[in-house]
Amino acid sequence: MFRHRKNLYILFVLLTTLLFLLASCSNLPLIGKKKDEKIEKIPEGKTVTVEGMETVKGVHQPKTETSTAKKTSAPPPASSKKETETQITSAPQRPFYSPSLPFFQMGFKRKVAILDFENNTNYKDEKIGEAVAKKLSDKLEATQRVITLDKTVVSEMLKREGFKFESVPEPSALKRAHQSLGIQAFALGTVTDVSLLSSKASESSDEEVSFATSKIEIRLIDASTGNLLKTFIGRSPIFGTRETGENSRGKAVLKAIDFSLDDVLEGFLRQLDLLDWTTTIAKVEGENIYLNAGKLSGIRIGDMLEVFEPGKEIFHPTTNLSLGWTTGKLKGAIKVTDLFGVDAAIGKTFQGTGFSSNDVVKSTVR
Repeated sequence: MFRHRKNLYILFVLLTTLLFLLASCSNLPLIGKKKDEKIEKIPEGKTVTVEGMETVKGVHQPKTETSTAKKTSAPPPASSKKETETQITSAPQRPFYSPSLPFFQMGFKRKVAILDFENNTNYKDEKIGEAVAKKLSDKLEATQRVITLDKTVVSEMLKREGFKFESVPEPSALKRAHQSLGIQAFALGTVTDVSLLSSKASESSDEEVSFATSKIEIRLIDASTGNLLKTFIGRSPIFGTRETGENSRGKAVLKAIDFSLDDVLEGFLRQLDLLDWTTTIAKVEGENIYLNAGKLSGIRIGDMLEVFEPGKEIFHPTTNLSLGWTTGKLKGAIKVTDLFGVDAAIGKTFQGTGFSSNDVVKSTVR
């Protein structure tokens, strides 16, 4: 009897506790639902703070969840559903990232002939001048803005036309190379002040450590006039040229030359860009017009090019220096129809007549 009363008492306490808990938790929101809160109208331009968010400045009246619920409670018409689908399908795709186009697709390349560099260093037995010319050619080609020709190629081409091409050619040979080969500029210079510092890596090691410095002078010559455009002087710091082991001296010198060329490369290209890109007509045969520039120079099938008379070279009356060439009379335009060889093209007459060899060809894009 006593045990039965005790069990009833425990049951009564548990029921009372359960009812108390249910009553106290009645104000809690159900899981997945947000408690409705009254959002006051925010005056335009007033700064307010919303719970759980950063301070914001009210500009438009925010829409309450009640108004949203009313709008969404009614079934949307079929037309609005179609519009929603259309908006989703017309959303722009993510952009495709690709490397920028190389320069030859945006403009024509200049042709530069690299001549021998004079070796004015104490290392006469080393072919330092040839190494500088080769490295300069490689650096210009790597920019994809320049076509380089060495002295041997230019000399062989001009020899067929009866011109002698020495290490420092006459202006007449430079102008002939410009007319016949479409060369815009020549680069030559000297190498001076090459210094080497060598020592052992440590007292306990016979391994050699070498450092080097160099000074390079580059002269840029306008092929159309034979005039010196600018002289560039590049110097290399001693740091960064450290080389160890076998042939460390030669490697250190090459690094110093690299630094010296990098010191002037940007200015060299900027000065080269000031020269107008031109080429010439090599031959006219029936409807075909053969040009001294093609794929290697950046010309593409479909390009439109203007044709001018050669123009006239103007000399200063006092210094007798060439001031440049005037633009000749416009003869017409041609359209590139084919590319052949290493760097040649074929065009057809698009407008005008009377085209002939050595006529100047320019791009229609200025």
